[in-house]
Amino acid sequence: MALRVSALFAACLALALACATHAASQDFELPLFIPAITSIPLSLDSDGDGLPDVWELRGYVENGVFVNLPAMGANPRRKDLFVWMDYMVENEGQPGETSFAPSQTVIDNIKAVFANAAATNPDGTAGIVIHPVLKNKVPYKANLGVAGDDASVWTDFDALKNASFDKSYVRSYRYMIWANDYQSSGSSGLARNIPATDFIVSLGTFNPSGGTDWEKLGTFIHELGHCLGLRHGGPNDTNYKPNYLSIMNYTFQFSGLHKDGHFGEAGYPLRYDYQRMATPTLDENNLNEPAGLTGAADISAYGTQFYYYSNAQCIKVAISGAASPIDWNRDNRYTTGVQFVIRCDAGETTPQPEAPEVLATQNDWAHINYNAGGLLGPSMTKSQRQSRLAAPIPESLKHEMTYEMYQKIRNAPSAP
Repeated sequence: MALRVSALFAACLALALACATHAASQDFELPLFIPAITSIPLSLDSDGDGLPDVWELRGYVENGVFVNLPAMGANPRRKDLFVWMDYMVENEGQPGETSFAPSQTVIDNIKAVFANAAATNPDGTAGIVIHPVLKNKVPYKANLGVAGDDASVWTDFDALKNASFDKSYVRSYRYMIWANDYQSSGSSGLARNIPATDFIVSLGTFNPSGGTDWEKLGTFIHELGHCLGLRHGGPNDTNYKPNYLSIMNYTFQFSGLHKDGHFGEAGYPLRYDYQRMATPTLDENNLNEPAGLTGAADISAYGTQFYYYSNAQCIKVAISGAASPIDWNRDNRYTTGVQFVIRCDAGETTPQPEAPEVLATQNDWAHINYNAGGLLGPSMTKSQRQSRLAAPIPESLKHEMTYEMYQKIRNAPSAP
């Protein structure tokens, strides 16, 4: 008898998932009897996107409000990310009016990047379906928070969020604001934590104000990456690793990766990518110059950049072929056992020499935290959520890229 029940459950679940997929593609209403028959457990998340299958099949009720995820495009056999996007407008109705909202081109490029993700789904497709939903204009503030008080950023942020964001969506949606600035920092953006559900893109002090479409794209994906559990150095916070081919690396945040001879900002949005392959660990006490970045996955299509400290400044070296031998210490030879630091923060006003490190990286797409550490999905209580949201900003997030840093990195002296 137990075997018969188990077989019936499996058959009904397969039917429910098939109906959901068919309904999503045909804009039909879902058959409401299916989840009741199959009794799909709340813990079942077939695609691993942090949203239970039953929510993606039938929606859910939060605060007495029905959240119809299927009508919003959710599919239990395909990974979905939902992002509620609000935006500010400076000098509204006056000369010099500036809306910080993304163009449709930026939104389409965000979707394309995630559709191209190195992620697999139970329905046999690849990629992630991201739903970046442009919602409400929020009151303009020149700055969120005040200098020296990190918590004040999120106090101001939450005031805007609470007035705009439907709290019924809190278990399924990330929330962000396209803003002007925070703490008078000139920073391009900020995530609330790693991982998290809240983030800011703040390009108001850039030139042009609000940033270019490419700067918007790179910063959105970078800050969302922190919310998805990604750091500036892959498994840690060490920045500017030449073997970390990711938009999370400041080297590539605005330009995108260099692949097939082109940077992303030359018109190739899919270059605004998280690292999608393994690259070799580089030991700055023992570099193998003939190997370049070979020794792990195929990186023959990629270029990279590295910086080294010389005469109190950072020198930039562009490498068009990362699979070729790389003269890390610039002595015009390719040798092994080389000790040389291949990172330098060109964005600093007065760059300082770094101590040698072992530079490990990761396949970012394989390390995505889909449920934001429990903030999304059904498991976290309201008090647990409040405690998480009140946690201090990690030190690594306090000094995100500014326009001044960006210009220094881009215009650093180049070695031949």
